[in-house]
Amino acid sequence: MRIGDLCTREAHCVSSDAPLAEAVREMHRRHVGALVVLGRGAAAGRPIGIVTDRDVLRAEMTRRADVFSLTAGEAMTADPLILEESCSLAQGVRRLGDRRVRRAPVIDARGKLVGLISLDDVLPAVAESLTELAKLIGRQSRLER
Repeated sequence: MRIGDLCTREAHCVSSDAPLAEAVREMHRRHVGALVVLGRGAAAGRPIGIVTDRDVLRAEMTRRADVFSLTAGEAMTADPLILEESCSLAQGVRRLGDRRVRRAPVIDARGKLVGLISLDDVLPAVAESLTELAKLIGRQSRLER
């Protein structure tokens, strides 16, 4: 199974110069905890950052400013973990764990954003695989008796 098979293909995006208050409103309106920040110019369509609800809090506290005076770029996590849609599930989970993040933008072979993967997307696939494995072990145990 590949990351591209599991990711949410509708990634919500924001530009780095967008007011942070606008980004927060968008997260609230769409019921999501993160927005992908896309580059401009030569980097157009490519993820350059991610703004999470945690990033918003951290930006407010460290900069001693509120969402109305900050931009998404000032709050975003720059250089986020980015996974290729062809990345295997096992490798993707390992890379998420190595970076200690819950979600990552997913790109195609050209580097363009195609979606967002989160642990919430991965867990059902892993659970289904474990269920199938448990059934297989149960069938083999019955045959051996």
